[in-house]
Amino acid sequence: MIGNLSSIFRGSGGDFEVNRFVGGVGVLAYILTVPSIVAFEVIVRHREFDLVAFCAAYPTGLGVAIGAIAGAVAIKDRQVAKAKTETAAAATAQADAEGRT
Repeated sequence: MIGNLSSIFRGSGGDFEVNRFVGGVGVLAYILTVPSIVAFEVIVRHREFDLVAFCAAYPTGLGVAIGAIAGAVAIKDRQVAKAKTETAAAATAQADAEGRT
């Protein structure tokens, strides 16, 4: 099972990627800390718990965190694929040029 979970941190090349790991840790931290801070405010500071505000803000923040990480990873993957394509095209052009002379 751990082997399957570690695959979410691997990129298209099969290597571990920092963006995916940091993003996963960041989302996990968000999932754990926000309810903890709300519980602290309610229990220790005796503030009222506003269920409507929490239900509106918490999923929105989680969606923004996941979306930002997914966007960053997608942009990086797209740039890596573009660079590989350009490198392959340049190598082909160079091989063609050497073959003609």
